[in-house]
Amino acid sequence: MRFASAMIAAALLMVTPVQAHRAISAESAAGSFVPSVEAFIATLPVETEQFSVRINRCTGPQGELSDLMYYVWVGWRGTADNAAEVLEQAHDAWTSRDWDITRHRQLDNGGLNIAAADPATGHSYSLDSGFPAGPNTLIVGFFSTRCFEHSPGAAPFGSFAWPG
Repeated sequence: MRFASAMIAAALLMVTPVQAHRAISAESAAGSFVPSVEAFIATLPVETEQFSVRINRCTGPQGELSDLMYYVWVGWRGTADNAAEVLEQAHDAWTSRDWDITRHRQLDNGGLNIAAADPATGHSYSLDSGFPAGPNTLIVGFFSTRCFEHSPGAAPFGSFAWPG
């Protein structure tokens, strides 16, 4: 339960300002983004324990909130035999794709915290293995799209049922 609360809190804190957004339904945005996250995770030698999708609010250029502005957020938890090695592999993959590396930090407990943004899409990926429960086995990932304008009507904020 503590993990789920931490994931929701992180999702709510990751609100990014609207850059160039376009009108698209949350279903369509999730339908194109979530499979790319699943494909990325499938490249890692990990076991998935939890996978959740949410539609979250974005702030506008002036800090305003709107029922129409949202981003897709994916929270993931998995395990690996050597989490630090797995995260270094992910970092190397992002670097080889010329992604913008925004974080690459070795933690005091031996865990690793990395993050990157895909310059082609504006999507951001972050992975962390620095949790007391298993700094060398537990990995948590947060993945989010850039902001979109929902069409038609208000975005369906909150948990999003994903069939995957």
